[in-house]
Amino acid sequence: MKTKELLEARWKVITFTLLALLTSAGNIAIYQYSHYQFTLSRKSALFQDMLQDPLLHDFNAFLWNHWFGVNGLLVMAFFAIILGSGLIVNEVSKGTIFFLLSKPVSRERILLTKYGVSAGLLLAVSVMSSLVIVVVSIAVGHPQDLLHVLIATGLLWLATLFPLGISLFFSIVSPDTLRSVVFSMLLTFAFVGLPALLPNGQNWTLEHYWSSQETYLAGGFPLKEYLVCLITAVIPVLAALILFRRKAY
Repeated sequence: MKTKELLEARWKVITFTLLALLTSAGNIAIYQYSHYQFTLSRKSALFQDMLQDPLLHDFNAFLWNHWFGVNGLLVMAFFAIILGSGLIVNEVSKGTIFFLLSKPVSRERILLTKYGVSAGLLLAVSVMSSLVIVVVSIAVGHPQDLLHVLIATGLLWLATLFPLGISLFFSIVSPDTLRSVVFSMLLTFAFVGLPALLPNGQNWTLEHYWSSQETYLAGGFPLKEYLVCLITAVIPVLAALILFRRKAY
């Protein structure tokens, strides 16, 4: 079953791996080119706004903000939704769900195997992106603290498990993959962004816990952020397990 899941996800993995690697390395290239613009008497209009970014004076802060804080979360969260949204609904549409359920294994094991393979792929892409960051940072003369990168990578991966669990749930509920993707994106956005509209609601958004700037820049371990990400990752998976156990096919 694991081999089958890997084969079915290979093009998604290749696409998002390339996107993640290019984005993570591209952030460093943008930083370097922006610093080059500072030395020119006539600066490119394309980079005028970016040159006002105060983070350009701190490579580590710029790197954290543009990968672990924003771009990495967007790329990896969308990757998680694309992976999870077809896990069950694709089996139903192809009629192979009956073959899966006829195997001498529980429904829980079937679902957790599919989820586990997708979670492993997310971890692999997250680690590869961080390796690119480490290597390219050394190449441009800004070596990173490996422990800080490792902690930030682990937090990024845990953050992606929430949209993966949400999309797994909608893969059981929705009649097709497209609706599963749309519903997963809407619900993920609701939990990530809507609380920020409330007074003092920024501290209640998932985005607040998905990345820890203080940890990456100053050291330490973001225990609270890790626990919140772990809890929010487990809840949708438990809901999906209960639903899949009761679902009639």
